[in-house]
Amino acid sequence: MTSNDLPQGMAPNTISLLFGHPDPAILLTSELRAAMQHMLSSPQAISALQYGPEPGTRSLIDFLVDKINREQALSIRSENLMLVAGSTHAVDMLARLYATPDSVVLVEAPTYADTLHIFRDHHIELCSIPMDGYGLIPEELEQQVARLKASGKHPVFLYTIPNFHNPTGITLTGARRSEIIRLARQYNFLIVEDDVYRDLSFECAVPASFYQPADGDHVFSIGSFSKTLAPGLRLGWLLASEENIQRCVNCGTTQMGGGANPFAANIVAAYCREGYWEAHISRLQSLYKMRRDLALSALEQHMPSDVKWTHPAGGFFIWLTLPQNVFAQHVKRVALQKGVSLAAGAGFFVHPADGEHNLRLAYSCAAPADIDIGIRILAQVIDSSRQE
Repeated sequence: MTSNDLPQGMAPNTISLLFGHPDPAILLTSELRAAMQHMLSSPQAISALQYGPEPGTRSLIDFLVDKINREQALSIRSENLMLVAGSTHAVDMLARLYATPDSVVLVEAPTYADTLHIFRDHHIELCSIPMDGYGLIPEELEQQVARLKASGKHPVFLYTIPNFHNPTGITLTGARRSEIIRLARQYNFLIVEDDVYRDLSFECAVPASFYQPADGDHVFSIGSFSKTLAPGLRLGWLLASEENIQRCVNCGTTQMGGGANPFAANIVAAYCREGYWEAHISRLQSLYKMRRDLALSALEQHMPSDVKWTHPAGGFFIWLTLPQNVFAQHVKRVALQKGVSLAAGAGFFVHPADGEHNLRLAYSCAAPADIDIGIRILAQVIDSSRQE
């Protein structure tokens, strides 16, 4: 990140606990460079620079189908998967195709701030469902859906980040996933599962995706290379029933665009076929676990006793809950003045006031030496920000 990329008011030497970005030091590996050079010198280079098939580059689709089937005990086919230009493209496309203006979409409270932005761009009504330490609460979901039904409204889909949630780091339990699938079938709404952190598990097996127990019924599952390879590739995938994938393939932007980033997809396919991606993911798991552990240790050592935080089993984020007399926006402003940046909770909620006592701490691209220093400064700011 250059100084020109920094948010307003953020000095170049600021310790950033703000961005959920991959560590820049691991983006251009020798293996990825070799795959790029191989593609540039291969006979496929010219065709890869042309418009590609609408579902995406077949060699990468085939690799992903095999990997997903092997790791998630599924039996999907290539017709169940298409390439997309990152999860942003998938979310925007599903909002356009499945939710008309004034439709209702269900989201977690809190949820990813930029997804809220996309839904608001499409003039979609948002209904938030509370979470606890085990993820989205199914009983609250059922109550909200029943309330909407009683008022003549029908939610078109639930958008959820079930694994290593952004912003909280929480992973939804398997039992709750089963209950949410039951509700989706009962009330006939889709589940859009944003599963971009699945491969970044530190401690144990990740619960089955919504797609597995639902057997693809009522479920879209989104994956991405942004967190485990490089976000600048703008490449991800969408998994769904053959009928729903075909609807996405047939939409205007897919037909006009000729497939998601064919040149990048050919590079990534060559990279993956060599076994580089799985080895890279293993290194990332160790790297980010070390940073997660540093952050949790620093929080335990420095934070006031009335500050609470989550203990993520993977991903990039820790969610802080402040005491009622400490306000996140004030802490964020003072911390930035003292050289530490992080995100206040308000932007992650449909109703911003719900996040006035929360902060998101991202450890993924902070230098290890800065994590302890940044959290120590943050703790001092929190302790001095109490309002009577």
